[in-house]
Amino acid sequence: MPSRRRGISITVKSKWKKTKWLLSDRVLRNYVPETMVFTRRSLKRMTGRYKMLYFKPTTGTGGNGIARIERNSSGGFQVKKDGKTVRAASARALFGRLKGIARSRSYLLQKGIYLKACRGRPFDLRMTMQKTAKGRWVPTLLFVKLGKPGKVVTNYHQGGRLAHIDGTLRRAGYTKAQTNDYKRLARMLGKRTARCFDRRSSRFYELGLDVALDRDGKLWILEVNTRPSFSALKSFKNKKFYRTAVRYGKQYGRTR
Repeated sequence: MPSRRRGISITVKSKWKKTKWLLSDRVLRNYVPETMVFTRRSLKRMTGRYKMLYFKPTTGTGGNGIARIERNSSGGFQVKKDGKTVRAASARALFGRLKGIARSRSYLLQKGIYLKACRGRPFDLRMTMQKTAKGRWVPTLLFVKLGKPGKVVTNYHQGGRLAHIDGTLRRAGYTKAQTNDYKRLARMLGKRTARCFDRRSSRFYELGLDVALDRDGKLWILEVNTRPSFSALKSFKNKKFYRTAVRYGKQYGRTR
């Protein structure tokens, strides 16, 4: 049980560290896309396995610095970042392009997930877990992040929009029963992730899981945020989600 002394939930910036924690769990590892630290060798391996990859800074928030790599039919590659696309004719040229993006920073390569779309907008889910004053994890929020067409990520601060999960999945072709199944699975993943992180420290009080729904209907945990944003929740016409996040946040000192 966490200390009775309240404070801000601790933050882990390294996406690689958090990914390794997820992979250590026998259930969660089945929901994590293959991820490797960026090197010449790992790039060769990942481009040989997957047609699409995401190139992500090991630290960073808001979708900043992320690029999407796609292999084309001629064997070359295209790299999309910040609305711009550059091409590389070979794996060697691709490595040079990515080194230029990374500079001296550490980056990860992650298997690309082809997201389900709603009316032309790709989306993923945000599952937020928060602790009560007694140290019990509660799945407090579950909503959708609709990506801006043409963008690499779905983040609100990258032009994305927040939406309710029921309406989005209905418009994407899912039945009410299927939607309820996805909601139950997302909450299971949230609870399991919270227990996984608790094994590393009892000083986590909030977690935000970015969960992809691919075109085949499978859920994937793309990453876990140890300080999920609450401000974007104000974009909902109904402020219920924001009030819920704030109410729970008061119990551990995040909000007043």
